[in-house]
Amino acid sequence: MKLIERNAYRGYSLYLMEGSDFSYVKDFLDGQREKLERIEFFYPYTDKELRNVLEEGYFVGLFDCEDMIATFAIDGDEEYAGELARIVKSCSGVDVGKAYESSGLMVDASRRGEGVAGFLTDVIVRRADSRSIAVCGVVHIENIASIATFFSRGFELSGVWHMSEGYDFVYLLRRAGGNAENAAIKSTLLLQNNGDCDKIKIDTEYSSIGDLDRHRKLLDDGYRGILIKGSRIVFAREKKGGIYE
Repeated sequence: MKLIERNAYRGYSLYLMEGSDFSYVKDFLDGQREKLERIEFFYPYTDKELRNVLEEGYFVGLFDCEDMIATFAIDGDEEYAGELARIVKSCSGVDVGKAYESSGLMVDASRRGEGVAGFLTDVIVRRADSRSIAVCGVVHIENIASIATFFSRGFELSGVWHMSEGYDFVYLLRRAGGNAENAAIKSTLLLQNNGDCDKIKIDTEYSSIGDLDRHRKLLDDGYRGILIKGSRIVFAREKKGGIYE
């Protein structure tokens, strides 16, 4: 592993993890997954997938002295990036060419609530922007905390996927450079407690967090998920004439 920044966040240091760190990283991820209240919230890498992201992607670890306390990554698999982009396009019509998966977000059980996930998401976003690439998080449909973190960094719910019973996922896309207009929309929505969007020219709809069919219908109708309010996702689409009055 290579030091990226000492005292990067709350005294913790940020490192770039490499292929030679495979066993160390795997042990951390496996051990922390067992401590999750719902292990389905972290779908594990295969050994091959983990080796590939360590060797070809951008895999960061946050450390408290010698102890790893969190991880996050951008997958470097070009073929998979194309596949993710095709899935997103088929669901919402958004065409980004390639969407590199942001994966491996795991925070030590004893360090949750410190803002670590948000910090590492910022690290990943800066990396993606510096490379002018789109990134896509594949998140369990009921993992409200992770979805909210992605939304707060300009990701949009742009696709859905049913893998098997209990394993429904949403695709959270952040296009290269982010979306300044979307950030303005979210700020306005948050200021309006009833969700009334008369001040901006968008349509909005709500969908219960775990309602895959409802999400899919709204995506088909041109909406994209942009934030969470309580246990519902707010979907928005532009009205004719532009977003702003």
